[in-house]
Amino acid sequence: MRVRLRYVALAVFILTGIAAAVALAHMDNLPAFIMIAPGYLVQAWLFDTHRALGGFGYQVTMVGVSALVWSLLILSPSVAIRLLRRLVRRPRAA
Repeated sequence: MRVRLRYVALAVFILTGIAAAVALAHMDNLPAFIMIAPGYLVQAWLFDTHRALGGFGYQVTMVGVSALVWSLLILSPSVAIRLLRRLVRRPRAA
């Protein structure tokens, strides 16, 4: 049975989104702050450039960016391994 990468990516994105949303509500401990740090960095950059979002936009930015960054970090090794396996298995043309 083969699992398609797009389904795994969607599941990982949803799970990291849930984790980031929970972390946003619990920013008083270090693991939660590490989870939400990418979104915090983007929100700080938006504040510095005078484009900061407030209220619900703040929360969406923090959770969305954190979920995207952590999903990419989690899925990057599997994508790299698949690419390397495809390159190794490819027959060479004469």
